[in-house]
Amino acid sequence: MVYKVKKRKKLKNKKNYFANFWNGELSLLVSYWVFGVLISIGVGFSLVFFSILIGLPETIWGILILPWTLFWAVGCWRSADKYKGLTLWSVLAKISIVLSVIQGLASVVTGV
Repeated sequence: MVYKVKKRKKLKNKKNYFANFWNGELSLLVSYWVFGVLISIGVGFSLVFFSILIGLPETIWGILILPWTLFWAVGCWRSADKYKGLTLWSVLAKISIVLSVIQGLASVVTGV
């Protein structure tokens, strides 16, 4: 008996998950909620944990989280640009992104 082996379909985009996010190729739902909330919570807790572990002052936490905030903002913004659903969701996501970046920059400037 001869078995045919199905070849895996080659993915159009072989980039990793984070590269897909950065390019706005993930859905707005995944970009906003998974990256913006779930992964951000993990990144935040990790940075705080390691900052406490090595003895960094609280005033530096805002500086440490800022690169992640900017990474999330770019990926989520690009995803919102490509969103095909109700325009309201894209607009609300962008408003949230702007407010998050402003809050992140303010935390760096004020040291809170």
